[in-house]
Amino acid sequence: MKTLALSLLLALALPVMAAVGGTVSQDVLPTTWLAGEAPKSWPTEEVWLIECWASWCRPCLAAIPHMEELWQQVKGEGIRFVGVNMGDRKTPDQLKTFLERQPVPPTYAIAVDGGDRLARALGVRGIPAAYLVKGGKVIWQGHPQSLTVEKLRELAAATVEPEAAPEPPCPCGKH
Repeated sequence: MKTLALSLLLALALPVMAAVGGTVSQDVLPTTWLAGEAPKSWPTEEVWLIECWASWCRPCLAAIPHMEELWQQVKGEGIRFVGVNMGDRKTPDQLKTFLERQPVPPTYAIAVDGGDRLARALGVRGIPAAYLVKGGKVIWQGHPQSLTVEKLRELAAATVEPEAAPEPPCPCGKH
């Protein structure tokens, strides 16, 4: 019950990040990869969709099938999906097994943010959260479920100023 309450609280929290348009140093890229290859630097033209999640977060797990569906539709288009596990107590081997047992296991790259360095650089305050990064520059942030294939392609191709995701309504219902 306590885990469910914490998951709901984190799911309702607006993910605060390095401002859209800000940069994230390649020094904070994860070094532990469960699937996919670890890059040495941010690729210049490739767009990264970074999905922040934890195994104890039910809304995060509910977002995985949506992310997998998006991935299947855009892979090969210069958009790299990276699921980044944050704040988990499971070992990398336990996380691999955990993901393999999901109803829709992710086939995109999965990394572990040891020491929460990437989370701090992005300013993650709640999960699930998604960030689009191009050449180390944050071009979008929001909830993973808010992304569509069309929106993802539009953002990846954009050469205009980055846009912030609209703020979700206040959970209290009064604002």
